[in-house]
Amino acid sequence: MIDVIYAEREVLGLPFAEKVISRIPGAAVVTIDRWEDLFYRKKQNYALQKKERKLIIGRNRGSFVMEGSGNCQSGGAEVFKYCSFAKNCIGGCDYCYLQGMMRSGNLLAFANMEDCFSEVEAVIEKEQVSEDKRMLLAVSYDNDVYALEGLFGYVKMWSDFVNSKKRPGFTVEVRTKCGTKSFIDRADPSSGSLVFTWSVSTGENIRRFERVTSTLEARLAAASYALDRGFRVRLALDPVIAAGRDWKEGYRDLCERISLLGMGERLDAVLTGGFRIPADYLKIMRRNAPCSPVAFDTYEVRNGTAGYPAEKERAISEYITKALTKIAGVPEARIFSYDKDGT
Repeated sequence: MIDVIYAEREVLGLPFAEKVISRIPGAAVVTIDRWEDLFYRKKQNYALQKKERKLIIGRNRGSFVMEGSGNCQSGGAEVFKYCSFAKNCIGGCDYCYLQGMMRSGNLLAFANMEDCFSEVEAVIEKEQVSEDKRMLLAVSYDNDVYALEGLFGYVKMWSDFVNSKKRPGFTVEVRTKCGTKSFIDRADPSSGSLVFTWSVSTGENIRRFERVTSTLEARLAAASYALDRGFRVRLALDPVIAAGRDWKEGYRDLCERISLLGMGERLDAVLTGGFRIPADYLKIMRRNAPCSPVAFDTYEVRNGTAGYPAEKERAISEYITKALTKIAGVPEARIFSYDKDGT
């Protein structure tokens, strides 16, 4: 529950800020000059702030669009970017890279989305995006914006944007762990440029390593509903958490559930990859989560990224790919494995 909202002086009065503030009527509103002074201040307690979360509303004065990380998959797109207009997540996953990346555990939302959309348009033109040169824009890597749709309304904004532009080859990906179906009804699938990606894991991993996220059953039900509505849908078995001796059994059960829902051949893509994180982030993660089995598993560092040893990574990729094709019925051409090709 958010009890304090810090709002920059210059965003007070903007429609976005006023709408968000009105949706949290019991919160105290504190006026600030610059969001950076709070969000980036030193010696913050990330774990404590996650438990007693505040909301910061500000204006992004820098760039919204950045190059996609080499630790993520582009799903086959030639141009891979990500867009950051909200930071931090209401969830609390042991393996989340945000706890190693973010200095603050508070939520941050930017109010000047018109500037964001203008920048995206400029990037599309610069990259000459077309059916022959596809671009994937990930918009929820720093925050599960779908889970916060009732507060911010960002998904509706992106749906309106892509449907007003209708640019061939351009895809906006909204990735989530939220199983709420009603948010899907706020969006319009007609342009084909909006894709919903549900991050899924085994039921055991969700129970052990995730907090404030929807159950596996709810996520798959929402994904199936989005497919029925005509949306492009992807699943992300990423990161694969190979914890315990029976991890294969858990992922086999997951693939059986996908098969029972008849989703395999209808999915736009499935993204897979073993747990991995920038090595510097892992050090911070271990300080923030000293009791996490995921943070203190055995990893090796390759090219600045900590992950499972290469042999285990290959075994994970081979097993998951086989289970997806043989059990879930996903065409292999639609499976993108980080271990296999990094795309």
